[in-house]
Amino acid sequence: MADNSLAQETMPQTENLSMRKIRGLAQNSLRLGDTYSALIYYKEWAKRKPENAKVVLQLAELYRGARDYQHASDAYWSYLKLTGGQKNAMALYHAGDMFMQTGKYQDAKSNFIKFRRFAKEMDDKWYSRITNNKIAGCELAISLQDSVNKAETSHLDNSINKAHIEFSPIPMDEQTLVYGSLISDEVEFYDMEQLDTVDLPKRKFYYAKKENDQWKSAGEFNDPVKGIEGHIGNGALSPNGQRFYFTECNENFQGKTICHLFYSEKEGDKWGEPIKMNDMINLPNYTTTQPTVGRESKRNQEVVYFVSDRPDGKGGLDIWFTEYHARTNRFRAPKNAGAAVNTPGTEFTPYYDVSSHSLYFSSDGRVGLGGLDVYKIEGEKSQWSTDSLKHLGKAINSPADDFDFVLNKDKNTGFLVSNREGGVALLNATCCDDIYAFEFVEYVNIHLNGLVVDSTCLDEVDVLLYLKDEVTGEKYLAEELRVNPCTFSFTLEPDRDYTIEAKKVGYFNDMVDVTTKKKTPADTLDVELQLKKIPKKPIVLEGILYDFDSANLTASAKVSLDTGLYPIMMENPQIIIELSSHTDSKGSDAYNLKLSKERAKSVVDYMISKGIDARRLKDAGYGESRPIAPNEFEDGSDNPDGRALNRRTEFEIIGELSEDEYLPEQD
Repeated sequence: MADNSLAQETMPQTENLSMRKIRGLAQNSLRLGDTYSALIYYKEWAKRKPENAKVVLQLAELYRGARDYQHASDAYWSYLKLTGGQKNAMALYHAGDMFMQTGKYQDAKSNFIKFRRFAKEMDDKWYSRITNNKIAGCELAISLQDSVNKAETSHLDNSINKAHIEFSPIPMDEQTLVYGSLISDEVEFYDMEQLDTVDLPKRKFYYAKKENDQWKSAGEFNDPVKGIEGHIGNGALSPNGQRFYFTECNENFQGKTICHLFYSEKEGDKWGEPIKMNDMINLPNYTTTQPTVGRESKRNQEVVYFVSDRPDGKGGLDIWFTEYHARTNRFRAPKNAGAAVNTPGTEFTPYYDVSSHSLYFSSDGRVGLGGLDVYKIEGEKSQWSTDSLKHLGKAINSPADDFDFVLNKDKNTGFLVSNREGGVALLNATCCDDIYAFEFVEYVNIHLNGLVVDSTCLDEVDVLLYLKDEVTGEKYLAEELRVNPCTFSFTLEPDRDYTIEAKKVGYFNDMVDVTTKKKTPADTLDVELQLKKIPKKPIVLEGILYDFDSANLTASAKVSLDTGLYPIMMENPQIIIELSSHTDSKGSDAYNLKLSKERAKSVVDYMISKGIDARRLKDAGYGESRPIAPNEFEDGSDNPDGRALNRRTEFEIIGELSEDEYLPEQD
């Protein structure tokens, strides 16, 4: 075990060190990636050699890396004065960025306008685009200065927010919050000459409990991550609460930090051993991190979104996704979330809200207030509504970095991480990430009460809430619950269309459409779903007529199928039915049997033409062999009413497809 007595030191004293020693320690710290130590030594170097433009620029870069925006701005301007602004156009860009991240938007805008002429000459056209975004972002920030905040934020208790970094808040329930942290109350410096012997502190999960409306730290959170030795963080709970995804990070042989994804599954009340995700997801020598879990709309299976720097992305860090296939118990090859989400900049900390079919994520490649800002877009996987892309405005976003946005179940409150001023600071006011709680000021929701009955109250009913896309008409599962007994409730968002579906074994499903358009928070919606028992005997289809002596369906018969059988098949996508046709006793047995089979097949063919899966339809003709009424009276005279009853088409449920069979396979 390493000797920690040599590792932790107070801030290095540099005044009495020789210039040669300062230069060596500065360069060694930089090589090892120790930003804070390098910053101390380069600061002393620049103090002694203020005319050395290269050292001043490196100091500015270190200040920027440490997110000390004010000192970085000063150092960049010192460099620009030394060089006349001609040697390094990127210094002009970064100086503007530092102005922006200290809230000096007018000065930042001026810098970006000056830089824009350099950007036009660069081979990388991204800089022209991002510079225009920065200018627009400054204009947005200036326009919002006197506007009312859309949310109120509060800094979490200092038992949670320490002097280093806190990140990845994960609401487990209303009273429990899991989060990542590198816990320390002071800056830690390390002897550069003995770094190989140092046992560096690790990032871990912790949890907090809500007490008297205040969050208080309650110790380490170990259960789902036991046995993992590296830096741990960036967790996400699956929608059903049975999987916990998280990241482990370690340095590779090149000194690059590589993160990989793991998950643990709940076995009863306990978490199983962590499982590392496959090599298609954890691509060797590339980072895979920051998971969030959604559901795809067709098969209701998990979709894990994550951040990676793997090849074929749009920029440095992109959001990717992998789908879980329950039947084969495997995760599919990852795909990029697409250009509607990803930019050549950095996309960060995705959070998927199943109930609104929306992805929240942070980006520095869009029009924003500075650094990483939080955005929202509706859709899934790589299919997104670009019209729905939304910047979350002031309070949620600040001039600093804002990320790790996550909602509580009530959708009105949640958490985010930021290095904005007002947090627990180490070397500068914006160095370190803290967790903030937020509450939307003007959040609106509408309450819905529901009832599921047949002739009486029903229990053990699955109720599913679907969000409807008003453009495509597609439905997305937003929430599901088990009714026991027959009442249920949902909290709905305004200006939305929904479908509510009720399912119970042995019953036909029922659906009802509801809308919250033109509704206010004072409105309460009430719905009732009525389930009908599936009968054990065949059900006669009314109005199914054929041309005389023909198997061809009449126009009125097709209307009857469209309004009768077709909705049943659509609302109950699992059922397999036998469609049978029957005749009266006129004609020979052989003729009636042949005609009835042809008529049953015509109904099956029509339903297939409407899009019903052929595997769910079986045709059968029984001729005159199964009468349900006498064809003749007892005296031998004709019974026209009885014959009419016997000339029928009916269906009977004879089985069910499994979910894997009736839900479409996704590409």
